[in-house]
Amino acid sequence: MNALPQHTHVAFLLGEAESHRALHHPYLTALKDGTLPDPAGALKRFASEYAVYAKSFQNYLLIAMSKLEDQQHRSILLENLCEESGMIEEEELAEIAELGIKPEWVQGVPHPELYARFREAIGAFDTPETGSIARTWKELFIAHLTQANAAEALGALGLGTESIVKFFYRPLIEAIRNHTDVSRKDAVFFELHAELDDEHGELMLKVAEDLIAGNSDNYEAMKQGMRKALGLRSLFCDQMLEMEMNR
Repeated sequence: MNALPQHTHVAFLLGEAESHRALHHPYLTALKDGTLPDPAGALKRFASEYAVYAKSFQNYLLIAMSKLEDQQHRSILLENLCEESGMIEEEELAEIAELGIKPEWVQGVPHPELYARFREAIGAFDTPETGSIARTWKELFIAHLTQANAAEALGALGLGTESIVKFFYRPLIEAIRNHTDVSRKDAVFFELHAELDDEHGELMLKVAEDLIAGNSDNYEAMKQGMRKALGLRSLFCDQMLEMEMNR
């Protein structure tokens, strides 16, 4: 690998992540534009299916934390874990309040509850088939994190997840706004994560820079972790689109 500064290598990885098919998937576009055969039903099915992956996010964080040796690095993921439990710092509350998200909508509310609020508001319900797609995503992601070293796990959870989630959620936010009567409060899970996870992603990028500075081999491991996470997200979208088109 050449001798570019580590922040330049991280920028290259982030650029690759942001251009990945998982974030520009025709499934997301179809949800946003309402062009699937059953637009409202598709959003309900997404709500039920995605819950299977999203409800394990704290587990993903804990696995990645266990890979990191530096206490300061672990503290960054711990802060994220606290916010997943509904503990949002005053500074961040002020920032999201400026965007029109009322603090009382989210403060003290664990994120799984925020998602459950959305599911109820949109009228999503489980069927015997629910989870057949997202469960594979969740299980493969957990297996990958468990087997990964620190750099690869950070590539998967940081560059391949936290840093890019705003691009995945933006078309969903627009779809919910345009094709359902779900209120902004009831759909705040997505908007909150699009804002807070952006900051978390930036902090994880700093950890990534530190790991590359400590060992240049971590760049390739980080890239592989990122690509694996994005590939699994893209596969989820492929399968969801196929399901909708074959209904």
